[in-house]
Amino acid sequence: MSDAPCVAVSGYIPDNSLLRQPEKLGQVAAPLMRRCAELCPVLAECHERVRPAESRFDGVCAARLWVDGRVVATADGAPGLVKLPSRAGMCGSSSGVAGHERQGEPLCARCQETAQRAAVRRAGAASIRTRKQRRKSLAAAS
Repeated sequence: MSDAPCVAVSGYIPDNSLLRQPEKLGQVAAPLMRRCAELCPVLAECHERVRPAESRFDGVCAARLWVDGRVVATADGAPGLVKLPSRAGMCGSSSGVAGHERQGEPLCARCQETAQRAAVRRAGAASIRTRKQRRKSLAAAS
């Protein structure tokens, strides 16, 4: 990370007054984003380390201007970003579901399935009775 062109350069993280002035923020950030796109040898590593969407980052990272974790501008020629691996843990298990929730991430497909199965188990057998079983219980109640 010490090879990054942003090391010891101010402006990559704007002060709060600029965040309230989107047009001025864009003007200030444009040369920084260009510099990042053209010169940065550690762009992917920077994105991995900062995790702007998760951390609700404000500033320039990976040749993009982020405000509250959302991309508001991208430098021309900026490389595409890969989906970052989850820090949730073992996906498809109850600990994976808890990890996604702890990280504030949406559940992945495997963890959604795990969470749905857990919800059915918590609901109990009454929620999954068959028609035949219901007819017997209604007949017995009459």
